[in-house]
Amino acid sequence: MPTERQRTVDQACREIAGLYIDRRIDEIIVHHTWKPRAEDYRGIETVRGVRRYHMQQRGWSDNGYHIMVGPQGQIFFCRPFARSGGHTLGHNAHSIGISYIADFDAQDPNTYAGLQAGQRVVAVLLQRFNLDTGALHFHRDFANKSCPGAKMNRTDYRQAVNKLMNGDLKIVLLPGSEVIDCSPGIYSTYDGDDITLCRLRPLAEALGYEVIADHLAEQNKIYLRKKNGGDTDD
Repeated sequence: MPTERQRTVDQACREIAGLYIDRRIDEIIVHHTWKPRAEDYRGIETVRGVRRYHMQQRGWSDNGYHIMVGPQGQIFFCRPFARSGGHTLGHNAHSIGISYIADFDAQDPNTYAGLQAGQRVVAVLLQRFNLDTGALHFHRDFANKSCPGAKMNRTDYRQAVNKLMNGDLKIVLLPGSEVIDCSPGIYSTYDGDDITLCRLRPLAEALGYEVIADHLAEQNKIYLRKKNGGDTDD
């Protein structure tokens, strides 16, 4: 059954900000399609073509990517986030795969109008799963490929995403004016409420708590403990 759904960038970011899945996510992996290229793009039919190729030629159950990005910043949700992807051998179980419809071996990413749309989505994914840009990888980090293209620079990409994550928003600890480096961001949900997402560990540590890693895998619970050995809260 087809799973692709087209979203604007803002819609995609709001959905991701409110996303809950049971699967642990600790990597966001960026790809390019290589073929089809940007000039081959024909809207959602191109995305459907990628899914058919992955299913019929690769034998997969769905599109290997969770998200695809079109040349003008169109966002497509493809394989459901709750399911492991089919995009990076050995790294699918705990990652989300996002692919640009482009050939960045040939095309300069800076001439690709949809580049920042993909970076915005990646930034929100990192914030949603309490990750920093160290968890942002290119496919070539794990495979003998150029993906997402020889012209794509990982350092530049990470810096752009980091800037989108941090922006001008700061969390300041009072009394005093200590700024907590926890990558905060504010996003609107579908019901009109604003939610603030940030990295939990640096915020908790600034408030005098430690995150108990042994319990992070337990469903629906993250344990915090006072650094002086106080009671544990969840």
